[in-house]
Amino acid sequence: MKKINSQKKGELPIQELLKGEYLQITRLHKDLDRLSIIPHRHDHYELILVKDGEGKHSIDYKPFDLKPDRVFFIHKGQVHLIEHFERDGWIIMFGEELLNRFLQLHKHENEQGLLDSYTPYPYIDLDEKLKTIFSLIIEQLQTELSAEKQDVDIMLHYVSLMLLHANKVQMVQHPKEQMSLANRQILFKLKTLIEDNFKKEHLAAFYADQLNMDIKKINRICREATGSTLFELLQERLITECKIQLQTSTGSVKEISYDLGFNDPAFFGRFFKKHTNYTPLEFKKQRAI
Repeated sequence: MKKINSQKKGELPIQELLKGEYLQITRLHKDLDRLSIIPHRHDHYELILVKDGEGKHSIDYKPFDLKPDRVFFIHKGQVHLIEHFERDGWIIMFGEELLNRFLQLHKHENEQGLLDSYTPYPYIDLDEKLKTIFSLIIEQLQTELSAEKQDVDIMLHYVSLMLLHANKVQMVQHPKEQMSLANRQILFKLKTLIEDNFKKEHLAAFYADQLNMDIKKINRICREATGSTLFELLQERLITECKIQLQTSTGSVKEISYDLGFNDPAFFGRFFKKHTNYTPLEFKKQRAI
């Protein structure tokens, strides 16, 4: 029923679970291990709601605790892994169309709360009131999904309710100074630029030029949102990709370094060890899958 797409050299497997559908709900249980115990990317967005069990998972190689009444939001394209443990809960999966429609209706929610691409807290903990609300919404979504003719507008609004509640709670449980809409738009453009260019453009000046903005202003926005400068965000994205390729690629360390835009494999080695305390070869041998 579910499959992991075959990957090209140096790429993570991609979970293709929606198969063109607007939305899916599936149980979070141990039988999903086949899809989850290796690092993978999703072709969709996910809300993961844990009802029972305690364990670990990682998002972009950052570890988080999975425990009862905790809800996580996983962005499309993020690197994800769930370790083996007995658990129960729900996974609500939806694609770009649903999220874009939600953001058209609720522009102020973009890059806020759980939808913040750089938040160190991509989760909320449900109180009794919110547990009841989420359970009722999931029940209604399941009813709609089982209908002979599904109404995508109804499903959109049910998911919208979940996202609105979750964002509101996330900003209470993990407060930070709220950014202006203009700055959130700049941050979104910057994130897109980084994702499209980080392999070949390692310097902050390139991104400042593309945004036609002063680097000091960009750094102020980045620090406000993430606590990091633009250069540090670039370094973090590059290190994540280094780990992905070293973990999954059949290529040599030298080939990987060139693919990631390093002209000197020795410099690549020093860069990687500085950020991880491992040489690329040590990491590749320890984490090979």
